Amino acid sequence: MRCAILSDIHGNNDALGAVLEDIAAISMQHYTPIEDIWCLGDLVGYGPEPSTCIGLVRACAELCIAGNHDWVAAGKAAAAEFTGAAAISVAWTSQRLSREESTYLAELPQLVVAGDFTLAHGSPSNPIWEYLLTPAAAQRNFPAFETRFCLVGHTHLPAIFLTPEQQPSVRVHPSATALLTLDAADWPTQGRLEAVTTESACTRLIPQPGPWVPPAGYRAIINPGSVGQPRDHDARAAYVIYDSERGFEFRRVPYDIGATQRKLRAYGLPERLGMRLAEGA
Repeated sequence: MRCAILSDIHGNNDALGAVLEDIAAISMQHYTPIEDIWCLGDLVGYGPEPSTCIGLVRACAELCIAGNHDWVAAGKAAAAEFTGAAAISVAWTSQRLSREESTYLAELPQLVVAGDFTLAHGSPSNPIWEYLLTPAAAQRNFPAFETRFCLVGHTHLPAIFLTPEQQPSVRVHPSATALLTLDAADWPTQGRLEAVTTESACTRLIPQPGPWVPPAGYRAIINPGSVGQPRDHDARAAYVIYDSERGFEFRRVPYDIGATQRKLRAYGLPERLGMRLAEGA
């Protein structure tokens, strides 16, 4: 089995198109094609092309769950949850969605179980709103799902949280794909320093692009990062390919950020939204 895992597209069709082209190219290069696409929510919000992104996801994704921006844009959650540029963009998005598109977003499930995976936007215990940023927050959520893996988005930060199926006597060592763990605002734009943060029995790995094989005897919460608005100071679109034979591959794809910025300006959306795309922050 091979599937692509996408999250937090946020109305950025240029980024989504680049990712879908990357998925198609990879499928052509391997004997085993990418069979499915799973989307972890936030199809809309921030970006200038919400309807186009909804249409593409509906056409190509086998599984899709709801994100907080999806709910607010569809009128299922209060707009008061957002402030500043987020509030402006979600109000703009809501006005441009058709009734059918709003209904589609409102009816997306909060949680889906597929084989070894549980899919949630925020966390398995609070699928729409909780941010899993720390090992402590992740550790509290492992009892909330029964599968070996849980896939989440929401933070826009690629991450892996590991916990042993049984309490270990020693801590897990970082994999070759671990990157220095810092607060999001302080992440380096370059470099491949290896480190982990550990709290109790939970370890956080910050993956760089490349394959990662889960160690035997561990469960994992995995965040693929954001397609449409990365926040790890890498402006390229982020997503993950899962291969049941080879593990998880964290990928980054460049796209035409300038084109998205021009669309944002044309619609009169806050300039800060375009700046963040270029900064990856």
